[in-house]
Amino acid sequence: MDDKHRNVIKKNISKLVQYTNFKDLLKTCQEERLLSQQMVENLYLDSKNLYEFGRSPTLEEILHQKLFEKIIHRGPEAFQKLIKILRYLDNVRALQILESEEEFCCLREKNVRCFSERSRSPTENPIQQIPISVPVQTPDIPNSLRSKVDENARPILEEYSGPVSPKQKYEVKKADRIHTNELIDTYKMESKENRGVLFIANFINTQTGYRNGAINDSYALIYVFKQLGFKIFVTTDSSQKEFFDLLEQLLKSDYTRKTECFILALMSHGELNSKDKERIEFSDGSVIKVEEIRDRFSNKRCPNLVGKPKVLIFPFCRGYTSDSGVQGKLETDSISSKDNLIPTMSDILICYATNPGSESHRDPDTGSWYIQELCKNIAQHAHDTHFEDIIQIVQAQVGSYRAETIKMQMGNSHNIGFNYKLFFNPGYPID
Repeated sequence: MDDKHRNVIKKNISKLVQYTNFKDLLKTCQEERLLSQQMVENLYLDSKNLYEFGRSPTLEEILHQKLFEKIIHRGPEAFQKLIKILRYLDNVRALQILESEEEFCCLREKNVRCFSERSRSPTENPIQQIPISVPVQTPDIPNSLRSKVDENARPILEEYSGPVSPKQKYEVKKADRIHTNELIDTYKMESKENRGVLFIANFINTQTGYRNGAINDSYALIYVFKQLGFKIFVTTDSSQKEFFDLLEQLLKSDYTRKTECFILALMSHGELNSKDKERIEFSDGSVIKVEEIRDRFSNKRCPNLVGKPKVLIFPFCRGYTSDSGVQGKLETDSISSKDNLIPTMSDILICYATNPGSESHRDPDTGSWYIQELCKNIAQHAHDTHFEDIIQIVQAQVGSYRAETIKMQMGNSHNIGFNYKLFFNPGYPID
C-alpha cells in the first residue's frame, strides 16, 4: 500500500470504525483473503492485551481499530481490496472517505476551478473541502443507455433513441462546403444518411470501482455526434461477451457496409499486466488486452470498413504512473502497392488520453478530461479542421489541466495507415 492510501486510513480510522460493522468487515476481509487466519488470531490477542490494560471502553472497539491498522500493513493491492469490500458491504460513508482521495479535482492553469466529488458547480476557492458527512450519490444508469436483449439473452443491436442530457451542451458549427486538401487526399465524408457510425461502450460499474462522472461522457459524445449526422449505438456496463457480440453484429451489418466512417469510444478502467500489456476491464470483472480489440478492425476481419476511416478512442488509464511533469525545456525530433493487395491493418487512428504506462484523469462530476475536451473541440473546429488536427488541439488542452494533487496527463495518437485527411463536414451533405 502506498503512503497516500496508508495515511488516509490512519487519519480517518475513527470515522471508518464509526461507519462500518466490525463483524461483517472482518468476515469479508477473511473471505477476500485480505487477512489470513493467523492475522485474525493475532488481532484478537493484541486487542485482548490492550483491553486488559484498560485502554479502551470495549474489546470490540479495540478490535475494530486494530483491524484497520492490520490492513494498512498489507500488500500493494490492499487498498483496492478494501474499497471492493466496503462497496460489497454497502458502507457508503466509509467508501466516501477513502474514494475522496482517489478522484481528481480538475484545475486549469489559467482559469483555476475546482470540481469536488460532491459539488455540483465550480467554486471560487480551489482548495475548498466539502464536508465528509455528505453521502456519495451513485446515479442509476438509464435503460436507454443499456443494451436490450432478445429471448435468448443475446444483446440486440439498435440505434440509440433515448434522451440526451450532457451537463455541457457543445453546439457543433456547420461547414459551408465539403473540405479537401491540396497535398493529401481526404476520406469521403459527404453522405447525409450514412455519414458515420459511433459505437459507445461505457463501463461505469466495474469491480475496480464506480467511475463517477462517466455517464456524462456518453451523453456528451451522443450530443455532439448526433449533430455530425452519425448513427449511434450504445452499450453500458456490459460483459465482455456482450460487448464483442454487439461489436461483431455491428461490424457485419448494413450500418458499417454503407457508412463512410466508424468510431469506437471505449471507456473503462485500464491497467498494465506483468508483461507491460495494456488491458481494459469489463463490468463482469473480466479483462482483455487492448490489442485484441484493435485487431477486430483489421481489413481481413472487418471487410465492411476496408478503405474507410476507423477511429478508436481510448480514454482509459494505460498504467499506474502519475505524471508530475518536469522542470526545464524539452527538445524532440520531430509506397504504393503494385498489386491489388492491401495491408492487414490500415485507415486506423487510435486516440489515447494518456501516454503508455500513465494514468488518465476523470472529473467525478463532469467526466473524463479527454472526452470532454474532445467533444468541445469537435463542436468548435470540425466545420473547417481535419480530425488529426483536432486531436492535437485536444492533447494540448488536456495537457494544460492539473489535478488537485498537481498531477497531469498528456494524450497521444497512433496512426496505422491513416493516410488521408478526415473532415467531418458537419451539416453539409451532397446527396
